[in-house]
Amino acid sequence: MNICLGGKPEVINFSRNEGGARDRGPQTRRGDIQPQAALARAVVGGTGFTTAGFILSRLLTFVTYLVLARLAAPSVFGVFAAGSILLGAGSVFVESGMLAALIHRPDRFDEAMQTAFIATLAGGVGLTLTALAAAPLVGLLFSNREIGLVAAAMSGMLLLGACTVVPDALLQRRFSFLRRVMVDPLGVAVFGITSIGALASGMGVWGLVLATYASQVSQVAAAWAASGFRPEPRLASFRMWRELAGYGRHVLTGTGIDHVALAANTFVLGRFLSPSALGQYRYASRFGVLPQELSVNAASYVLLPAFSRISHEHERFERAVERSLRLLLAAVVPLSLLLVPLGRPLMVLLVGERWRPAGEALMALSLASAPSAAGSIAASALKGGGRPDALPRLHFVQAVLSIGLMLALLPFGLVGVALGFALGMTLGNGYAVIRTVQTLRFDLRRVARVAWPPYLAAGAMIAVLLPLEQLVVHAERHGPVAGLLLLMLETLLGLTLYGALLAGCAPLTAREIGRGARVAAADTLHRFGSKVSTSPAGSS
Repeated sequence: MNICLGGKPEVINFSRNEGGARDRGPQTRRGDIQPQAALARAVVGGTGFTTAGFILSRLLTFVTYLVLARLAAPSVFGVFAAGSILLGAGSVFVESGMLAALIHRPDRFDEAMQTAFIATLAGGVGLTLTALAAAPLVGLLFSNREIGLVAAAMSGMLLLGACTVVPDALLQRRFSFLRRVMVDPLGVAVFGITSIGALASGMGVWGLVLATYASQVSQVAAAWAASGFRPEPRLASFRMWRELAGYGRHVLTGTGIDHVALAANTFVLGRFLSPSALGQYRYASRFGVLPQELSVNAASYVLLPAFSRISHEHERFERAVERSLRLLLAAVVPLSLLLVPLGRPLMVLLVGERWRPAGEALMALSLASAPSAAGSIAASALKGGGRPDALPRLHFVQAVLSIGLMLALLPFGLVGVALGFALGMTLGNGYAVIRTVQTLRFDLRRVARVAWPPYLAAGAMIAVLLPLEQLVVHAERHGPVAGLLLLMLETLLGLTLYGALLAGCAPLTAREIGRGARVAAADTLHRFGSKVSTSPAGSS
């Protein structure tokens, strides 16, 4: 991977030569000793760079949905979410585990890449037709004809999604960050501009459908341009498909179960409560998953290829997984649990009183964010360590717990469903981390020790902020500007308290977070300020 910093190419010599990416730096094979300093620098810098792109995307999304919440009622978003119910599981079957299989692939990458492209494209066509045929059934399930029409209209998204699998895999293998800093923000910006204009003109749910297609088309075009991928079907082979499918089927099964659980969540809310309740829940989840997405972004995009490169060195691999869990939990726990005392006033102040139920659901959903981050690292460790066969069982346990608790608490309405789902995800992801440690033969006691300091510090933070907000401040009773200012002050107080307690409980973790943040920030600023060189095929 050649990155031009200040006009002089820097060669990170753990790159691989792969289709369309004829890097000129030294090559290494799987099994070679990877330069620890270079890989660590790439992971830390890459995390900072992709996090910067993620933050930009989420800021654009945040602004977009603040505007959309003023333009349409919760029921509009509920109808759209119900009509999109087939896309989650469908996209998993389109991708069919090929992304992880390509990232983990040690050899014959050109053949693997072209085979994966043909397979995912064929899957995209087949599943698009299947989703189109099943659309009337979706309308019947929800007893809503418009939901069925939306489901039919959204079926083409599966084919478009198939077109990004191989370009995304290429970018991740090269530790290229263009996906996060260019492709994703572009898609969000296109969605925002299109959806705001369409809803303002009175298109309703069809404005969201139009904006989703516009966003996906722009991302497909940008991903192909950034990766430099070009199809060469003659290189594809059935033998290679069997090898890729052998690895990817476990990822496919596990992720498919996960999406079935999410679809069940959508169905229960939309069918047994109302489309409006589903819209409230979806808005809450968009806010609630932000801390989790921040960590999943790093885990899936940076840590998976890094884990794949060092998995043959057991001690180094174990240290990397433990450190990733320790640092990401320390960063995500306070950001997510801040929403327990502040979620409801935040939602009311940002998008209005009619979204109060979403704020109450947000308080419950925030409990699952940090455990889900830990679960994502566990999944990346299993994929990188060549043990994707362990994933289906973990996802099955998580799905059973989340669906079961969600149904058990359904009589308590929207908040009950949100709390049940959050508790199920928390228990399921905790189980996933334990089983991952056992499967990869890591030291369970060492890994268990990383969790208690951030939760202890965050528990003290909640113990201060919850009564302060509920009994004294009442931020939502003030005007939007004054209320948001009060929430910012409460947030600063909470994070200061958390940081002080974490420094006392886990001083090494606190120092590493500070040092890593400085390194990542410096690297990100350097990359943004430098010209990124590309190979003749477009690698970065």
